[in-house]
Amino acid sequence: MSKHIYMISGLGADGRVFGNLEFPEGYETHYLPWIKPASADESIAEYAARMAQEIKHDNPILLGLSFGGMMCVEIARIVNAQQVILLSSIKHKKERPPYYSYNLFSKFVLRKMPDSLLFGRRRLIVEFFLQTKTKYELQLVREYLAKKDYAYTRWAMCVICQWKNEWMPESVVHIHGTKDRPFPIRYLQPTHRINGGGHFMVLNRAAEINAILRESLAN
Repeated sequence: MSKHIYMISGLGADGRVFGNLEFPEGYETHYLPWIKPASADESIAEYAARMAQEIKHDNPILLGLSFGGMMCVEIARIVNAQQVILLSSIKHKKERPPYYSYNLFSKFVLRKMPDSLLFGRRRLIVEFFLQTKTKYELQLVREYLAKKDYAYTRWAMCVICQWKNEWMPESVVHIHGTKDRPFPIRYLQPTHRINGGGHFMVLNRAAEINAILRESLAN
């Protein structure tokens, strides 16, 4: 009988970011696409509950990249997950860098600043933080930037800055790169480190990640 892995990509990305991952025989993968927030004030718990409705198998394994990892932790509150695998992500609020705080300034920027000012020159910033290494990776990032789904992006950024989670699932595999820029490793306690890995290591360091997945999923 197959075991089922549900995967959630990073903010605004799609299932192609998992294209280099390989799983042991007997595992079936499913991609959970991002859905539109019900409102600008929808909580991450409410959003996770709606997203979890697409999980059709008992005791799934949840695998999340970046913001998708945070969402997997929230879904694991609702679904009896066999295991949660985090890639380039964080497990709880204490691992969130202190500069991702939701104060009066960030609230104004994320809620009130016009799209043209907040997102108009984001390309160089996004490419710097995602640390792309190949033309294909750069292509994926620029396709994401071309979507201009600003309402979703504002909502996601607010949720990340306000995340108050202190709970952890029982079985967590946390794989993180030592050169990750959005979530610097000095704030984290991952179970596995990829030396020199950046935020896009799911694509460019997949061989090392696959070795960890084989070991983790064999248990």
